[in-house]
Amino acid sequence: MGLFPHKEPLEFPTEDELRSCTTFLEKNPHSVQKWMHLADKYMQTFVENQFNFLLPKAHEFLGPVIYRYAHDTEGFTKYLLELRDTFSKQDLAWEQVQKLQRRVNGRFVQQQRRERSGRAVAKAIELHGEADYHQRLQWVAKLEHGWAGRRLLFLDAYRDTRKTARIDTEMRAELLAQFWDIVDTEIFEDKGLPPWN
Repeated sequence: MGLFPHKEPLEFPTEDELRSCTTFLEKNPHSVQKWMHLADKYMQTFVENQFNFLLPKAHEFLGPVIYRYAHDTEGFTKYLLELRDTFSKQDLAWEQVQKLQRRVNGRFVQQQRRERSGRAVAKAIELHGEADYHQRLQWVAKLEHGWAGRRLLFLDAYRDTRKTARIDTEMRAELLAQFWDIVDTEIFEDKGLPPWN
């Protein structure tokens, strides 16, 4: 087993190392699901305790993906989409990578949600003073419920301009990024954050 990273700073994989790993994955579609699932698990273990992280020698070829994206879940979701698109939609590998990408993306969305709610709570404390744990929980639930309603209206407004009932996945991701940018700006500028009660 190889110990990585030693007690020294982590060396970021080069583009060539990442490309070489990706090429290997592309040439082995029958194993891509297993290997990307392992890479995802290794990343989570690495984040928990990088100084005691052991990458088995048999999986060292996954190192460039693991070390590049361990602290970048969003980047990993994009990487999985790029890897998926190297396969034909008719290939089982395309479907398998897509399934993993959805799961990783779901985790990323939850990370963002927790981080955004945390920033909103910190700003509310700054504006309205301290609140007990239960008040904060209720406040966050109400705030997130409001954001969910606004998000649906935001998407509906886009549909109305296009006269279509369906928004493709890429456009939806772009629209949601725009929506959350608006919410993040509101938090930063102290807008739209109600008092605790």
